[in-house]
Amino acid sequence: MSAVIIGSGASVPERVVTNHDLAQIMDTTDEWIVKRSGVRERRFAPVGVGSSDLAAAAVGAAIADAGLLPADIDAVVCATMTPDQFAPGIAPQVQQKAGLGAIAAYDLRQQCSGFLYGLDLAASLIESGRNEHVVVVGAEVHRGYLPFAEGWDILAGDTSVELSEQTRTAIDESRGWAVLFGDGAAAVVVSRHDDPDVGFGPRRLHTDGTWVHLIEVKGVGFRNQPWVDEAQLQARLHWPSMSGAELFRQASVLMPEAVAEVVAEAKLTVGDLDLVIAHQANARIVEAARKRLGVAESVVPMNIDRWGNTTAATLPLLWDDLAREGKIPEGATIAFTAFGSGVHWGALLYRHP
Repeated sequence: MSAVIIGSGASVPERVVTNHDLAQIMDTTDEWIVKRSGVRERRFAPVGVGSSDLAAAAVGAAIADAGLLPADIDAVVCATMTPDQFAPGIAPQVQQKAGLGAIAAYDLRQQCSGFLYGLDLAASLIESGRNEHVVVVGAEVHRGYLPFAEGWDILAGDTSVELSEQTRTAIDESRGWAVLFGDGAAAVVVSRHDDPDVGFGPRRLHTDGTWVHLIEVKGVGFRNQPWVDEAQLQARLHWPSMSGAELFRQASVLMPEAVAEVVAEAKLTVGDLDLVIAHQANARIVEAARKRLGVAESVVPMNIDRWGNTTAATLPLLWDDLAREGKIPEGATIAFTAFGSGVHWGALLYRHP
């Protein structure tokens, strides 16, 4: 018995914000952003729309693409770092909004590696015989994370708004990370298959808390008393803290190492890979990982230019884009890989039916 992907779907907000748009509210340029990240535009959800809303829509689209009904789904696995609220996670909301019935609904918090961990969980549930159809969704709404304040009105086209000096300073201080993120969701349906030669093969998932400082949000947590207060907000402890150079080095080394691990376990070579579906954190990281693997550009596709970094949604969004474009060949040998805060990273080998 094996587990294979039989359908996918995505849900992205309509609102497009380009680098030129961001240059209206911060000290940046399209050239600066593209050179450092590869991002040209991203989508942002309207106020009041959360990651559960995008996730539920993506789940529905994936189920329809698989030719199934919501009643056919045995479990849903939800990965996000931007839940609608602190508690609970989005899984029960996605289950309810997608009309899935009182099935098992899992919340994962591995951030950028959340969907990778979700695929492993879904495949394990199916391979064990417990489930027949499992949906895995990655969804993010980073909009509320970004300190644009009245800058949002300018991005919406209100030319009468002027940024205060305080807002301008905050936006400029955030530009190293705020330009990266976008909102979106995508899902896949993983189902039982009788052919043992297809589906998910070797999987390697790793976590090393020694590197937790590479990407973290230091405030707004229950070790504080109170868990959130004005002092934390003034100190911007609710913003992400990133060690850029070390993050780049670790991600560009550990993702290809994990891919090499699962390929070797399957007694294949990297040259046998048709596709590497890599986390779209930064085009420079993906390109460095590709070069370390020694494969052609076509083997490691990117779509970060259109969506930005959608954290847990990057892997399924890339899968869905490629599926829509007819770029996932029958019988393809594929590696999924990601690296995210925690730090969590790894790779899964997959043979498409």
